[in-house]
Amino acid sequence: MSEQPQAAKEGQPAARRRSSPRAPGQVIACGWCGQDVPVPARGRVPKWCSAACRHRAWEQARAAASGRSAVEVRDRVVERVKTVTVVQHHTREVPVAWRPTSVPDFVDVLEDLTTRVDSGRVYDRDIPTLAAAVKATVKALARREKAAHRPLW
Repeated sequence: MSEQPQAAKEGQPAARRRSSPRAPGQVIACGWCGQDVPVPARGRVPKWCSAACRHRAWEQARAAASGRSAVEVRDRVVERVKTVTVVQHHTREVPVAWRPTSVPDFVDVLEDLTTRVDSGRVYDRDIPTLAAAVKATVKALARREKAAHRPLW
């Protein structure tokens, strides 16, 4: 039988592990001698580099509390690394292929094509392909007119 944390036994969700807010290799100065003291990734932040410095600081603090000495023990601020995630939303319009579905739409497309050809906004290399497509459309209209036995236009 596996052992579960006390919170999980009582029906509460187990506590999540949090990542350390401290950067690896971070150091602070000893409160007594000023020597660099490495800061561990977890646990309390050390104030002293050794037991000897801790004891000397305790002696001075005790003496200062009794009024015999004016030495003050310094507390230091340890900077932490905080990761902030920033989400940026970008909106971009994407052209979508559109095909005409009604007679007015086809008329608009043909008028636009006529305007572009007249104003030179169609490459010369594309004219033969367009001409073949327009000829095929005109032939289809002529076949429809012949099948209806009356002029369509």
